[in-house]
Amino acid sequence: MADGVDRYVLSPAATWSRDGDELRVFSDEVLLVRRCPEAMFQWLAAVADEPAGLPAPSGSRVDAIVRALRQLRLVVAPFDRSWHSSAWRNQVEYFAALGLDAGAAQDRLRAAHVTVLGVGGIGGAVLAEIVGAGVGGLTLVDGDRVALENLNRQYLYRRCDVGRPKVDVAGEWVRERLPEAEPTAVMETITTSEALVPYLREDGFLVVAADRPASLPELCAQACLERGASMITGGCGLRVGSSGPLIRPADVPAFIASRQEAKATAGAAATPMAASFGPVNTLVGATMGRDLIFGILGVSVPTTSHRVELLGTALT
Repeated sequence: MADGVDRYVLSPAATWSRDGDELRVFSDEVLLVRRCPEAMFQWLAAVADEPAGLPAPSGSRVDAIVRALRQLRLVVAPFDRSWHSSAWRNQVEYFAALGLDAGAAQDRLRAAHVTVLGVGGIGGAVLAEIVGAGVGGLTLVDGDRVALENLNRQYLYRRCDVGRPKVDVAGEWVRERLPEAEPTAVMETITTSEALVPYLREDGFLVVAADRPASLPELCAQACLERGASMITGGCGLRVGSSGPLIRPADVPAFIASRQEAKATAGAAATPMAASFGPVNTLVGATMGRDLIFGILGVSVPTTSHRVELLGTALT
């Protein structure tokens, strides 16, 4: 803080209650303190109503409670509340509850540039998430037009849009949701890395949500390597989907090598299945959107697998 004293506010994700001398603070986890000092109750009551935060009270017993509250992120540093009159009020509070510099995180999203390659079922779901999060720079690349059979899963489009270029309709949707954004619409089917490079930004991000040609992930990786961009891929099968991980430029060569090794082992890539079901596209796309947003913010999302279970049990 400016005065050199650490100040705290109650996390936007936390609530607390009192039962006699017992304190309970609730979020994803619950902290129960028996024989809680009166000073702690008074401090929490004051902190809940003070946006600038308050220094922690002193005392050996209180110090231990405050340390526990901090470790569980039940109290956090004061955060930028100038976003409270914006569409991102709740998101900024979410970032603050995670322990991030919430205002800076939202600024970073606004300044980011994402190229979405393929604005169909998965790409449209990713686009919805990142636009909702406030990502300000967007390039939409897709060579297809809206077709009637798209409408079971591609929720950016309406029946009246059938026959129109997807990127044009998606661009209109973006401007309606995020007026300050200036999306670039590119009606083109990408088949080479050279064709993709102009649509990427240095230090930008690429969403690979198209499924043709079979070599698309590799050529996208090559383009990202040339431009210094990060990329995330995803796809749907019948029972299992895939999402990510987010691949940074330094990891692109290893990704290309792994793809080549997989093809050598399994043979040519299979043609994507024609069958589709809207919720599975949305589930994969939302997972990609989450990982991409956290990637833009530099937040690590530990996972043991990037398989997305679409149908956990066999049909009977």
